[in-house]
Amino acid sequence: MITDFNYWLTGIGCAEVFFSNEKQNLRFKFSYLSDPLADLFQALTKLMKGESKKEKIVFLDEPGQHVLFISKETGDVVSISIFRSAFWDEIGEFLIDENGIELVYSDTDTFSNFGSVICAGVDSLLGRHTLQEYHEKWVIYSFPAELYEELKQSI
Repeated sequence: MITDFNYWLTGIGCAEVFFSNEKQNLRFKFSYLSDPLADLFQALTKLMKGESKKEKIVFLDEPGQHVLFISKETGDVVSISIFRSAFWDEIGEFLIDENGIELVYSDTDTFSNFGSVICAGVDSLLGRHTLQEYHEKWVIYSFPAELYEELKQSI
């Protein structure tokens, strides 16, 4: 069960994310080449509304990537897997150990807890940065405020 999620803007076009549960911690850096926060909000909203059973969020870096998979299981349960690759190749869960792709984080949680912890981390991010500061640091993308509001209403 996830206990902590944090999303830090660490510089112009650079960010860091942190996932933690009672057994493991994962922290990694990524760049503005993707917009994983917007993708995460959309994915969680789709899962919550039953529009999808599995979602993929890509955190691109220069080079490499981390890919978060969230799968809706029975009832309110979700499984969370994060894979790392030194390349930008397509990552699927079936490709573990091929081309340097490795599973670096896995968890099972209730959707309500996972969503609440994600929202708490995002609220912390918004406490550190105004929407204008977010856009200035994240360069290409503005904070996805509408998607975030929609997510919070569905949780």
